[in-house]
Amino acid sequence: MSGSRLPKEQELQLMKKLSTDDDYRARYEKSPADALKEIGVSDEQISALDTAALKPGKLAEKADIATAHGKLAEANISEHVCLIFPLMRLNYGDDGSDKTA
Repeated sequence: MSGSRLPKEQELQLMKKLSTDDDYRARYEKSPADALKEIGVSDEQISALDTAALKPGKLAEKADIATAHGKLAEANISEHVCLIFPLMRLNYGDDGSDKTA
């Protein structure tokens, strides 16, 4: 089993299409690899994915995929928010000092 994943933006794009586009869903159920190519996933990226995930099959309901899309999009935002470090002032009561950490 491969641990390779699509870049987050492509995952979001895929989930959006699978949760809104019935024709794309039908094509994905028949041939996931061909459907991935439609949204710009390269042959190299596809070959790195788990082969079990590329087998034809029935997809989850659109609403379930939409919920997962929302969670993935929110996770992306919170990752960026967590990278903002507050600036701690060290100059309280010290006139003329502008020390920060």
